[in-house]
Amino acid sequence: MTQEDRDAWVGFKAVVTTKVPQEQYKLLCTLHARHYNHRYHEPCSCRPKEIVMWIKDIDRIYNKI
Repeated sequence: MTQEDRDAWVGFKAVVTTKVPQEQYKLLCTLHARHYNHRYHEPCSCRPKEIVMWIKDIDRIYNKI
């Protein structure tokens, strides 16, 4: 994870509490695609479990370093 990604993730965690604003949602999707080697994809907001799982995935990468 680059320093730019780390800084963006810190900003994401500072803003997101219960709802994910659109700009932060796109950041989450971009980071997940980049670090989990898949095409950019925006999960449906009707499936919040997948979004929460993606947040936990990025947290694991962030905390690894």
